[in-house]
Amino acid sequence: MPSRRQVLFGGAALAVGAAAAETTRAVIDAPSPAADPAPAEGSSSTAAAGRTQAGVDRPVPPLAHLHLHALTAPASVRTREAIGALLAGLGERVLALVASAQAGPAGEAAGDLTIQVGIGSELLALAELADAPDVLLPQFRGSAALADDRRGGDLFLQVAAERPELVNGTVDALLAALPGFTPRWSQVGYRPLGDGAVTRNPFGYEDGIVQPTTDKGVPEHVWLTDGPLAGATVGVVRRFVLDTAAFHRLPAAEQDGVFGRERVSSVPLSGGAPRADVNLGAKSPSGAYLVPVDSHARAAHPSFVDVTVMLRRGYGFRETVDGAADRSGLLFISYQDDITVFTRTQQRMDRTDRLMELATPTAEAGFLVLPGFDRDRPLGSSLFG
Repeated sequence: MPSRRQVLFGGAALAVGAAAAETTRAVIDAPSPAADPAPAEGSSSTAAAGRTQAGVDRPVPPLAHLHLHALTAPASVRTREAIGALLAGLGERVLALVASAQAGPAGEAAGDLTIQVGIGSELLALAELADAPDVLLPQFRGSAALADDRRGGDLFLQVAAERPELVNGTVDALLAALPGFTPRWSQVGYRPLGDGAVTRNPFGYEDGIVQPTTDKGVPEHVWLTDGPLAGATVGVVRRFVLDTAAFHRLPAAEQDGVFGRERVSSVPLSGGAPRADVNLGAKSPSGAYLVPVDSHARAAHPSFVDVTVMLRRGYGFRETVDGAADRSGLLFISYQDDITVFTRTQQRMDRTDRLMELATPTAEAGFLVLPGFDRDRPLGSSLFG
């Protein structure tokens, strides 16, 4: 097996010709995922191969460090044959990188790593599917102020790991394998230690409490289940700059009112146990709702817009540049089997959620997370094979 450094930085890149007949795929000398060495004692690993891609509902909890890239594809891959060949080669590189990270070379600890690949609406259209899902986002509050290259994209890469240096090296290797692709925007984020899918957001409140119900461990209403799209999911990402300073100037009780829960305990303002469902009908003796009408818990509740529960992930970030104020924010990512699950929820939040007054969108996109793959079933083959 090649060393991790050889897999990350050596070997052939993906070569993409001007025409489909000239499109080739790099062959990476890597072991089959079935032959991956067992992780070291006390460590964990997430399979890259499978019916679905890693980085959506596995692992739990989500890995601590994330780097997301939105890229524009060159004209040379904008055919069905060319994008199919490129994705197949990219999938081989993903399997090799993950296997190398989990092997833990001598002198270096093994590390869990997930690499997720998604495509935007224009590349999805090349698959010529009769029942392709909608992945385009409408404009939301603040969207009109975004530059064109801060909305949408062709190829989406999400690299996550427990160790930031593993994320960095993997991103470098993937981008080197995509000649001609140009960056639109990217973001590095982190998740504080949490419990399962629950962590604390940059405001200090628990996030991710409400998640889809599961059937035999599989989250409901997340994965597409039929035809060539089986094992895919519709992803949404929005990046927000948060006015944490303004929020922390609010009295503590008012801060709780913005979210609808107590900060430390996560008990709903309607009462109950920590992380319990909010009681939207509970009122005070004077008739006021205990969970405020403009609270995030009320605005984001799926019952108001008749949708299912999306699977969502939040990664915080804080960036410091000499001579400029710190930029603190949240990278919000959700997965669902229908983009309207997200769009209806966000549109209601734009109308009624006080939290949105403290959040300025700076980038956003919808995309299709491709179905899962392995060495015998290349990435994207059910759509472009």
